[in-house]
Amino acid sequence: MGVIISIIILLSGPLLGILIQRKFSTTSHRVISNTVLFSGSFLLGISLFGLMPELFEHIQTAGVFIVLGFLFQIFLEKFTGGLGHGHIHNHDIPKSVFVLFGGLMLHALFEGYSAGLNHHIKTGVVSGMVVGIAIHEIPAAFSLSVLMHSRYKGKASAFLLLLLYACATPMGYSLGVVVHQENLLSENLSQIITAIIAGTFLHISTTIVFENSLRKKEGLSKWLVILSGLTVSYFACLIG
Repeated sequence: MGVIISIIILLSGPLLGILIQRKFSTTSHRVISNTVLFSGSFLLGISLFGLMPELFEHIQTAGVFIVLGFLFQIFLEKFTGGLGHGHIHNHDIPKSVFVLFGGLMLHALFEGYSAGLNHHIKTGVVSGMVVGIAIHEIPAAFSLSVLMHSRYKGKASAFLLLLLYACATPMGYSLGVVVHQENLLSENLSQIITAIIAGTFLHISTTIVFENSLRKKEGLSKWLVILSGLTVSYFACLIG
């Protein structure tokens, strides 16, 4: 039952992002901006309070794999141009939509796979990861929908690609659960993969927080969003 609920939550995040862009695009950018910031600080908290203590407890070289994940995310963003964490950098976005879409699909599959692979390790952390990833996918799907709408306005193929993207994280999660339940990977290898993906979370979250520069006019409200994300993630990890 928990797996089904997690899949529904992971599917609802990107679908909500697409719906917001299609129905409320003229008034939703501020909401999306705050969602980006909250999801970034939430993922940062999940990494620091939940994943990393667990990883360092089981793997002496966890730090090495976290750094590898961090560097891998930098490489992956060459193909996604920042859309993977809800930002549209027009000068960085690849000209080929297929390259962009492939990079985003890989990004979403890895996120879901990590949560699925660790489904039985620590309930609170997994729940936090699932919720955090779902929230993170709202602005990511919103940004992708903006791009698809601007380049392929009114075409059914754009909607089908968006729908496929929305299913990527739940598919990754399902694969991770199956791999764990069927013992297709050793516990040590599972922890290594989790460490690599924790590194990608660390890059995504710190990039989001630092890119949302705390200007004097907006500083307080943004700090509140950041602290809210960290606080919620802490209690999500504590529950487990």
